[in-house]
Amino acid sequence: MLQLRNLVEGLCLKLFSLGYHAHVASAQHLIALTGILVLRNMNTQLNVSTTVNMEALNLLAMEFKRRFELSDEVIHERLMGRRFVFNRDGKDTYPFEDWEDGGLGEAIPMVALQEPITIASTDSSCILLGETSDGAVYAVRAAVCFSSGGVVQGYFRIGPIIVHLSPKGACGLPTQLEGYELRVALSDHLIAERIIRNTMERRILSSLLDSFSQKMIVMADGSLKHPLDSYPDSFFTEDATGSSLIGFSKSSAMISTNKLSALVSRSGGAAYSVVEDGPVQTIIAKFARDGLVFRLDVARGHGRLAPLLGSVLYNDGFSAGYPESLRVAHHLSVFSRSEDMALKAYLTNRHSLKHMHTFHLRRVTLGGLSNSG
Repeated sequence: MLQLRNLVEGLCLKLFSLGYHAHVASAQHLIALTGILVLRNMNTQLNVSTTVNMEALNLLAMEFKRRFELSDEVIHERLMGRRFVFNRDGKDTYPFEDWEDGGLGEAIPMVALQEPITIASTDSSCILLGETSDGAVYAVRAAVCFSSGGVVQGYFRIGPIIVHLSPKGACGLPTQLEGYELRVALSDHLIAERIIRNTMERRILSSLLDSFSQKMIVMADGSLKHPLDSYPDSFFTEDATGSSLIGFSKSSAMISTNKLSALVSRSGGAAYSVVEDGPVQTIIAKFARDGLVFRLDVARGHGRLAPLLGSVLYNDGFSAGYPESLRVAHHLSVFSRSEDMALKAYLTNRHSLKHMHTFHLRRVTLGGLSNSG
């Protein structure tokens, strides 16, 4: 056995003795080395060489190793000396310090436009309640909060609404899901929840923009350009009322990685900087001297961006630079644990559901050593 072990180690050292320097002895090498050791040990212990082509797997490992060799210097040039934010369990984070100087661009001061106007902010929440053999049941709720003159004036809530998704279609939504959108929603619960929220918010935004004669500023939680969200062209077309639509994003890679965010963050007061022009303008903005920087997608505001932002600054309140109307709409739309349990009890009583006992799939399949839950 000792001779066999020495033989395996000798083979591995031979495969990887390609003149590596110390600075490239990284985790990638350890993974590749460990992979070949595991494959060699598996071949020895289980005697699977007759059914598994070990040489092909070794060649695959060497291919990945060569790819790393080619990309390592490029990655080194891109990252050398850069300021870096490490991921924390997939949670959204915000750097305390500024990024490197932005170079191009400027931070434009934001001046409050003292003109009373109604701001209508909407947010929604969706939760998975349970599943059948051919579909899933969700609950969705939305809220709209109104503010003017810097004070929250009122709100209304819609829901909770029960939504059932199956290959036969969607029941409970204001518009039907068909084709690709339905197939994607059925494939993943997180995507389904986003599609349901987007469908709900799209109907509410349409009502706010088209059904009121007075000028309003409508704000939605999230980007207007997200690939999973779709909005009709009418949302981005100017109309007689002069109403505008703003998508307000808390979590966006543009906030934490765009160098213009450093320019805006260092400004002495409320300020913004244009990132992308077009029918829907994308900007980086902060609404308070000590506020955080957020991404905004602005529709129906071309040519009057400064007064539009000034109106938002005057007519809404801000906590850490985030609009109070959106914050209230968020809290009004989310589901508490007791509401989740009450909805499940309602479904059970209303539809005579038969509860099935379940177990934690990942824990059983991956075991206690898994750190993914």
